[in-house]
Amino acid sequence: MPVYATIPSVLLEGSLLRLKSLEDRITYKYSQDRIDQELDQDGNEIEDHSLDQFRAGENEQDYNTNMQWLLKLLAKLEEIAPSEEEEEEQVDDMASKNGVLASDHSLPCDMTVPGYKCETLILGYYLDPGAISLYISSLSSILSFFLTLSIAAIADHGSYRKTLLIIFSFLGGLNAFGYFIIQSPKLYWVGIILSPLGWAFYNLCGVFSHSYLPIYGRIHPDVLAAQSRGEPQNVIRKVEEQVVNDLSAYSSVISNIGSIFVYGVCIGISLGLNETTIGLQISIAFTGVWWFMWMMIVAPWLEARPGSPMPEGKNWIVYSWKNAYKTMASFRKLPEIFKFLMAWFILSDGINTIPTIIFIILYRELAFTHVHSLIISVVLSLTAAIGAFAFMYIRKIWALSTKFMILTTLGLYAVMMTYFVVAPYVTENAGLRNSWEGWASVIYIGLIVSTFHVSSRVILSELCPEGDENEWFSLYLLADKGSSWMGPFITGAIFTATGSYRASFWFPLGLIVAGALLLTRVDMDKGKEQAKQFATEKRKQLASAE
Repeated sequence: MPVYATIPSVLLEGSLLRLKSLEDRITYKYSQDRIDQELDQDGNEIEDHSLDQFRAGENEQDYNTNMQWLLKLLAKLEEIAPSEEEEEEQVDDMASKNGVLASDHSLPCDMTVPGYKCETLILGYYLDPGAISLYISSLSSILSFFLTLSIAAIADHGSYRKTLLIIFSFLGGLNAFGYFIIQSPKLYWVGIILSPLGWAFYNLCGVFSHSYLPIYGRIHPDVLAAQSRGEPQNVIRKVEEQVVNDLSAYSSVISNIGSIFVYGVCIGISLGLNETTIGLQISIAFTGVWWFMWMMIVAPWLEARPGSPMPEGKNWIVYSWKNAYKTMASFRKLPEIFKFLMAWFILSDGINTIPTIIFIILYRELAFTHVHSLIISVVLSLTAAIGAFAFMYIRKIWALSTKFMILTTLGLYAVMMTYFVVAPYVTENAGLRNSWEGWASVIYIGLIVSTFHVSSRVILSELCPEGDENEWFSLYLLADKGSSWMGPFITGAIFTATGSYRASFWFPLGLIVAGALLLTRVDMDKGKEQAKQFATEKRKQLASAE
């Protein structure tokens, strides 16, 4: 049997055709039929006495040289090509394997060629796999947006907050097992479905869990002690701000420590199974088990903190959308929280887009591997935990406000973005063109990202009216996801137009500057008073309605 016919699952179609042609030529060159017919390797008659020497085997060295070269070629191809079990770790890789060469759409994508450029046909358009990842991120945001609007308001009633948190944790864990369906690069579309669903379930769990933050802040012993001593309202608010900051910071540190453990296990699984697809699928499934397992461990100790009863005979989806509309219509009574949400709408898109662009450049241009991506995740979690602790102590030592902390992190993000957009104009050797810049960027982002998100959640906790926590945190998520589809979409369009991902950094830089300017206009003291008055008026209305 020909060599090329024995390894169809190892080589790509283009490599198989090339190998078949090479093997046919070598086989014919040394075939007995050609020698018996006294023909040369091109099929011409031989009239030279060297034919007798060839028959005697004096050209055996030439034969061995050619065969050794062929065997080395096969060994190299088998080393760098995927095994018959292997799929690619990310959707863009699977799309590449199912794609074609960017320079010639009639030829299959050959990922064994260094610096390969491939495109995949999606809905009638040939797209770069990196751009596909950006569009999938946009799809995740849009799906999260609609799911949150359709259910989040229910969690403010009865014990639904805790119940929904458990349900969507289960669905998220179950979704992680769905990746076992992907057994061929042609099934990359399954990942396009599972990824947005997984992120939507995760984001909903984030709404339900984060809405506990202002509740625990108001009933914290330090806050209750300040109230019992008869402290002025501004002192009580300051104590509550510090308490909520600490709770948010500690929860961020603990989550990052857990992430480090999970990533360590996933790296071990991936390396232990030689970075094959089954290794990635088992790793993803492990994260799902970890997610739901800890939810069930914590659930017995998590108090429901029930809200007002759910109105009878209400359709959940219609009720949630109506409440979201009423909440957004209250902007005249709560102008400060709406200023913050507008700033968050702009800032979250910029901040979330930055690592997306960086990781695509690292992976597609700086030859980072999938194991590198797992190591990056570990480094991000570790530096995020360190950064959260460091900024928490800085805030306590100098008694800094939450607003000042978030503006500081935005300034640090702006410095990094300025470097990325300016450096390429100065030199071709800087601006995320070296591996060390990639690792430095990962560490830099890790040190400030937790403080940015911690401070944002604390500001919302201080400004949201009591009793409507889930509604406001759902709007917080909606402001995040409602804008974050734009960043990947626009940066994908910028790449499609310019052919350069680095040009996309201008977009998040502009968003950071605009969002920071708007955030400076938020008056925290006035916003807290507005929230208190709004909650009081709402309770009076409910009491009169009864």
